[in-house]
Amino acid sequence: MRRNLTQLLNKIPFPYRKPTIGFALSGGSTYGAAHVGVMEVLEENGIQPDMIAGTSAGALVGAAYCAGIPLQEIKTLFLTMGWPTLLRLSIRNPRSIFDTQPMEEFLRKKIGDIEFKDLKIPFAAVACNIHTGERVVLNSGPVAPAVRASAAIPGLFSPVEIDGRLLVDGGIVDNLPVDLVRSMGADYVIASDVSKRGTTNKKPENAFEILLAMIYIMQARAALPDTNQSECYIRPQVSQYSSWGFKDTPRMVEAGRDAAFYALPKLRRNLRLKEKQS
Repeated sequence: MRRNLTQLLNKIPFPYRKPTIGFALSGGSTYGAAHVGVMEVLEENGIQPDMIAGTSAGALVGAAYCAGIPLQEIKTLFLTMGWPTLLRLSIRNPRSIFDTQPMEEFLRKKIGDIEFKDLKIPFAAVACNIHTGERVVLNSGPVAPAVRASAAIPGLFSPVEIDGRLLVDGGIVDNLPVDLVRSMGADYVIASDVSKRGTTNKKPENAFEILLAMIYIMQARAALPDTNQSECYIRPQVSQYSSWGFKDTPRMVEAGRDAAFYALPKLRRNLRLKEKQS
């Protein structure tokens, strides 16, 4: 009976009922730390998601949050994380430079050997089928390998085979999954975009950043939606930092917080929230 009541209430058009809120979290390598700052401010002001869709770094943050890991703990993970924890040289695999099996093991230690159906909040990750170029939505089965697949930068990180499909980074086909989280039932989509749109004055510092820069160029042309497709678009200013290293993580988190604070007046108006009392 309760389920039938929920279905009936969802048929009432927004804005005549409380909207279902979805977060769309983009990819962006280590820029993903800024998502944590965005979500901290939203949570502090009573804005919590009913569902999340994430790509690459956004999938990592979204999966951890939907599994019930507090944001403070997720932030600590980013502050203490390093590539040696997540990668090892891929000696026997000619498809990549690094094997990301340690990333999957790391995530499994944090959230357990959990499946999508067991998450506290509905979640979906985006990957790309390297054979066909198709977008693949991962929303069933084990969570950890799905996140690993969503973050598998082609040529750099090892692809992941799931259900007979060889999957790589979803940022190639859908780096800010606004449409996906809307299809999950969100009336009001808050998009946190830490991708590198447009140009930057920062020169790549190493071969890895050159490869990432190439991917960002492709994403800007094919894998990023119009910024007006979400009800609230939040863009932390992180392009001045390295997208490969973790040394700027504290500043990225703060950039996420700053961007979310800037969006709060609009969110309060749209969602009819009372201003937080100090």
